[in-house]
Amino acid sequence: MHKILFAALPLALAFGAASAEPMQSIEARQAYFKALGGSMKAMGPLAKSFDAEAAKAEAAKLEAVLATDTSTFFPAGTSDADFPGKTRAMAKIWTDMDDFAAKGKATKEAGAELIAAANAGDGAAFGAAFGKLGGTCKACHDDYRLPE
Repeated sequence: MHKILFAALPLALAFGAASAEPMQSIEARQAYFKALGGSMKAMGPLAKSFDAEAAKAEAAKLEAVLATDTSTFFPAGTSDADFPGKTRAMAKIWTDMDDFAAKGKATKEAGAELIAAANAGDGAAFGAAFGKLGGTCKACHDDYRLPE
């Protein structure tokens, strides 16, 4: 399943980014976040029991996900209020876009720290960076994502 998400991600992202259709933007961002979540899930056990080679491999996948240009994933009119049951993106995103963007930047920065720790083979730094990345995800979810 994890491999399928990463294989489908470029197509989903290209399709969503090239389109102005609201549902296509929603689907593209959902594919992105599923890939990001899949990467986090794969790295969780490595944060507890570090394996340098496995960490490097997962870091390469994370790097590919984080390199995605997400600027077209959140056009106005694509919140849960606009598409109930289709997205959990709260309308609050569009009223506080500066904070939302700052949280996205923090996620990419924490991801870069995790990638660097993996590439350096530093298990302690990897564990700390993994926790930091998870914290950035949680911060955004807490403020901008409806619970399931």
